[in-house]
Amino acid sequence: MTDAVDKRLVRLEELVAHQSATIEELSRQLADQWKLTERLRHEFNQMTNRFQEVEEAALGSQVPQKPPHW
Repeated sequence: MTDAVDKRLVRLEELVAHQSATIEELSRQLADQWKLTERLRHEFNQMTNRFQEVEEAALGSQVPQKPPHW
């Protein structure tokens, strides 16, 4: 092969290696974000349930009513 072709081939191999590393890093970050999102969703659901329990305890037998503009 000629020197130009060899250089081009090396450059393409370097580019593929960098892109592969970037894809792996992005995949790892996406997985981390997914775990965080799931944890926050779980915590949000727990807080929502707790709030509803507190609201029900505070209201006692009163039924929550929607505001008149609904």
